[in-house]
Amino acid sequence: QHLCQDEVEIYGSLVPAREVGGDLYDYYIRDEKLFFCIGDVSGKGAASAMVMGVIHSLFRAFSTHENNPAHIMKSINEASCRGNDSNIFVTLFVGVLDLPTGRLRYCDAGHDCPILLSSELRGVDCHPHLPVGIFDDVKYGMQETVVMPGSRLFLYTDGLTEARSKEHQFFGLQRVYDVLGKSIEMSPQKLLETISESVGDFVKGAEQSDDLTMLAIHYTPKKFESTLTETLVLKNDVHEVPQLSNFMKSVSEKLAIEQSQARRLRLAVEEAVVNVIDYAYPPGMEGDITVKMMSDGHTLHVQIIDAGVPFDPTEKKMTDTSLSAEERQIGGLGILLVRELMDSINYEREDGKNVLTLIKNITI
Repeated sequence: QHLCQDEVEIYGSLVPAREVGGDLYDYYIRDEKLFFCIGDVSGKGAASAMVMGVIHSLFRAFSTHENNPAHIMKSINEASCRGNDSNIFVTLFVGVLDLPTGRLRYCDAGHDCPILLSSELRGVDCHPHLPVGIFDDVKYGMQETVVMPGSRLFLYTDGLTEARSKEHQFFGLQRVYDVLGKSIEMSPQKLLETISESVGDFVKGAEQSDDLTMLAIHYTPKKFESTLTETLVLKNDVHEVPQLSNFMKSVSEKLAIEQSQARRLRLAVEEAVVNVIDYAYPPGMEGDITVKMMSDGHTLHVQIIDAGVPFDPTEKKMTDTSLSAEERQIGGLGILLVRELMDSINYEREDGKNVLTLIKNITI
């Protein structure tokens, strides 16, 4: 599978040892973040293939409204432990790459550590958590690193390092590093093809004993070149909202945004700011909220920044609109509306501040 966008290029391959395999990988982009995973199910055959399908579905389900990879892993583990009479376990790596900043948050459950290719090769540091499917009370922790622009991340299953020649020698991790060292500038597809060729030359026709799965990610962020930047600083007081409304009208006029689109944009930003006013700062505490609007003429980026308590509205589950106002989760309906009105919504905690970025393709 292949994905190529402005910020990232990805290529994955899976070669099963039998008709059905137990390896898996997946990736998709949501809210300016790349969610990805790679895993290896214990055992062989139909049972392992079924578990693989379940884990794949669980990854998609639990990452839909959750950005923390440790929480995603915990949910996958708890679900996979239920009714696991065959005692099949899965080594799994879950990563979440924030595309604007390059922050990689990840959680590893007994899987081979990824390798980061930049100016040098280095294995990503991974805490030794248990694989999923063994105990339902495992405590998974999140780790974090920064992927620099132009870097490549290489993930694999042990079918690579344990590929055996006719002389029963393993391909091994050192050979992987040797090939990667000569392939730092290659595209993800070419990188995987080169490693596959090296493995083929090494095994020389020996029967494949395990699934061979690889995933390569090339991080290629594009700097947003703003031709218009307007900033407004508000107090965390709902009486400031009319000032925000006038600010939004002024910016929309400068950008010549069509009126109906401008109204939807203003509604989304006001909902997001009111959400911050209500919940970012403790009761009785005064604080500033900065609204920064940037446009390159095609896309509008709205950053809402505050120094309140860590508060990620994007992790709130979609509101059940059948509930009464009293029963709804705090802030849920506002964020639901923002999601419907904007093309993308992204949250990051940067330098002790909450940074919520709303993105809208604008018609001029």
